[in-house]
Amino acid sequence: MNMLHRTIGLPNESTPRAVAIQYWSRFATVSIAGALILTAGRVMWLKTNPSDALEASMTRKNGQSVHERTLAEPFPRGTIYDRRGQVVAMDTTGWFVYCDPKVVYREAQEALEKWERASESKKSALLEKGKEPPSLDPFGDIAARVAAAIGANPADVLTEITKRTDPELHVLKPSLTTEEWAKFPRYIVLGKGLNDAQVDALRTAKVAGAVLSPQPVRAYPYGGLAAPIIGKVGADHKGLSGYEFRAEEALSPTGGRVTYLCDNRGQVITIPEHGLQVGAEGEDVVLSIDMVIQEIAERELKATVEAANASGGRCIVLDVDTGEILAACDTIKSNTGRTAITEDPGAKIDPSLARMRWVTDPFEPGSIFKPFVWAWAVQGGFAKPNETIRLPDGPMTLTDGRAKRTIREAHRSSYGTKTWENVLVKSVNAGMATVALRMSTQEMKDMLTGFGFGLKTNIGIPGETAGQLPPRDEWSNRTRAQTSVAFGQGVSVSALQLVHAFSAFCRDGTMVPLRMLVGARANAPAIPVLNEPVVMATREAMEKVITEGTGKRLKPILHYRAFGKSGTAQLAAPKGGYYADRYMSSFIMGAPYEQPKIVILVTIEDPDKKKLGDGVGGGALAGPCAAKIMNGALEYIGVPHGSDLPYEPKTKIAAVTTSR
Repeated sequence: MNMLHRTIGLPNESTPRAVAIQYWSRFATVSIAGALILTAGRVMWLKTNPSDALEASMTRKNGQSVHERTLAEPFPRGTIYDRRGQVVAMDTTGWFVYCDPKVVYREAQEALEKWERASESKKSALLEKGKEPPSLDPFGDIAARVAAAIGANPADVLTEITKRTDPELHVLKPSLTTEEWAKFPRYIVLGKGLNDAQVDALRTAKVAGAVLSPQPVRAYPYGGLAAPIIGKVGADHKGLSGYEFRAEEALSPTGGRVTYLCDNRGQVITIPEHGLQVGAEGEDVVLSIDMVIQEIAERELKATVEAANASGGRCIVLDVDTGEILAACDTIKSNTGRTAITEDPGAKIDPSLARMRWVTDPFEPGSIFKPFVWAWAVQGGFAKPNETIRLPDGPMTLTDGRAKRTIREAHRSSYGTKTWENVLVKSVNAGMATVALRMSTQEMKDMLTGFGFGLKTNIGIPGETAGQLPPRDEWSNRTRAQTSVAFGQGVSVSALQLVHAFSAFCRDGTMVPLRMLVGARANAPAIPVLNEPVVMATREAMEKVITEGTGKRLKPILHYRAFGKSGTAQLAAPKGGYYADRYMSSFIMGAPYEQPKIVILVTIEDPDKKKLGDGVGGGALAGPCAAKIMNGALEYIGVPHGSDLPYEPKTKIAAVTTSR
């Protein structure tokens, strides 16, 4: 070994010179490694704790960093649930495809240049293989290939590009000036809301210039069910209507972001103080509605409107214990062959943009208003249930020296002397007017405001109407104003106000504040209106409406004992007065009789008189609809009933199945 070392000129390992070389080699290696470690540590320290001088060196005079980047971190919007925890609106991940037209144009230029540089023989060979020469349409190829992948019309995809780009750039040019390049937008969406198959097709096609990107998509698992209540989001993913709009502050997420300083190659140098903003998901919202009961209400209402060739209808289902709206809907039918009584432009665009007419549109209630006046009269001592009210056997004419009014009845059997209870059971206009005139004007006004008429419920839905009570000068004519109000004319109310007021008959005479969100206004006190004996007397009279009066058609339908009132109001004409043959058919009811759980109101607007004849009445048309909804709702929430119909004891109740 020593001989070999000497031969090639290397020092012997045992010589002092060899030992020195090894020592200094190791020292240099350790020193360099240590220096590198210290440098790396210093770099990391400066990245996480940069000095003021370092940050200042990377900052312009205006305070903006020369190399400052921000990365956004999106968070999902809050989820909307129904009262039983069913998701009715949620964020999912969707896909959209976009292109950078500048990149597409440049690639088209390069393809044209490559073709022109090719030899004639190569061009011929390419043509023989079916290869087309580059088109002078720079965007035609990407439009065609994207359209083929997502199943769209190529012309529509091309239009998305051309409408956003300068017309002078729609024909391919060999070169462009700096000013022309600057005219290109950098981001054009070619398709959005793509499904998995479309995404896979685009990835397989590998379309140059087309970029797939995820995006939050709002999904509505129940489709159009309760759409106006739930609402929808707009293109910016913010609430546009319904509770998507109403609860925007709660549902909206807080986006996260990271702002950092980087070098010319984009490498992160440091995250400055306050450069990190932590995001958060939006809060969840729980609606009071139950989607099963909502489906029952919408189905029965639409079926009744369709069968009656009516112009529209409304329905509300209210939980009397909590004041929560369990279901609410309305519908408009425009192809009745008659002049439309109302329009809803928003509904024609999208169901979620429909007006919630059950809370926004007032109407004259007609005879379903009578229970409120009847109960107030009993409470105030103006009449007793068994008191005899003397009435003529025909139309009654009232006069007070200032005004004269003739009051007629809808049915011949309603004429003649009646007890005060039978006035309500038989829906006698003259009887209601007679007792109403025993009240002072102020006492009648107290009745209206006591039940909440003329006041908003403050349920929290934009556009809520307070209805309309007779103006001050109208009250001076008691023969006209007071008698009209007694049987539901001369006053306009919302469907929401009616179910709220009627809930007093289902409770102990009190009304709880209404709510559309579970838990909202939970501690608000109940509003006292009637004493319990009056409540029970009114409830008893309204059960007889079903057993003996205008609601007899409900007897073979109802699975529970119930109480309610029908109404068949003439529709008010736009220029004043009333239509002679156009009506509002309505029925309001509570059940079960012994311990009411639910109030339901159904109104059927402008049913086809020629088709139905006398079947347009509230007891004949709206009543059966309300009864079917009541059966379905109570059975669904688990309220027991007997095996026989309560009003038809020899008829067994058919099994009803309800599922989500």
